[in-house]
Amino acid sequence: MPRHYRHAPWQDQHPQDDLPLIRHVGVGHGVQWISEGWTLFLRRPGFWLLAALLQTLLVMLVLLVPLLGQVGAHLLMPILSAGLMVVAHRVQYNEPVTVAEVFTGFREHAPAVVNVGVWYMLGWMLIVALGLLLGGGAALSGMAVGMETQYEWLGTAISVFGIMLAVVISLLLVLPLVMSVWLAPPLAVFHDIPAMQAMKHSFVASWRSLPAFIVAFFLVALMLFLTSLTLGLGLLVVIPVMAGATYAAYRDLFELPTPTVATAPLESADA
Repeated sequence: MPRHYRHAPWQDQHPQDDLPLIRHVGVGHGVQWISEGWTLFLRRPGFWLLAALLQTLLVMLVLLVPLLGQVGAHLLMPILSAGLMVVAHRVQYNEPVTVAEVFTGFREHAPAVVNVGVWYMLGWMLIVALGLLLGGGAALSGMAVGMETQYEWLGTAISVFGIMLAVVISLLLVLPLVMSVWLAPPLAVFHDIPAMQAMKHSFVASWRSLPAFIVAFFLVALMLFLTSLTLGLGLLVVIPVMAGATYAAYRDLFELPTPTVATAPLESADA
């Protein structure tokens, strides 16, 4: 099977030549996406847990690589997300799903999702570098003021304010980066478009429904924070819910038809 082809089996409901229209949704849709992600998880919990475990182990192995581990992990995120989008699509339509499809981002449509990963990695590196530059510069300036004048408190204030400002600027830059990458994997996989076009459509869709995006963003951040109370084991549930929420947002923001396929009974979901 070729690495990159236009008519993947899951593209039957998603014509790749005509991108769907982007629509605006209300703030409440941010909560709705998380809820739909949880519902998708309950449809096939056993497989979702297996998929999350395999992808988490892969990321952990990459993080063990000296110096380049963090870079590689950021590069992997959109690629692994592409596989989870295929899983979500299969579960939504009550279709069979295999372990190989969890890693479909490494095969079908690999050039697009890999390029999304490259831009995501470069974006993070630039943001971190800028944050360190601003924060370090503020700290050094504060130290200089404290040492060369009699107003040590002023030097401390300059350092603290500068570091806080660097953190705020970095966080503000993270949001547009996440907005650009968030829906790029499903757009690249289901519509066979290049990375930059997918990232542009992802950003525009997120911007038009910014309040809903912010609500979903902070709910996901809260879930990720709460996983620390479970020593990281909660990630095996949070990752599938995040993937399902992303797939739900993709369908919602791009005016895709609501699936009419009957859902599978919960008791047979892991069969």
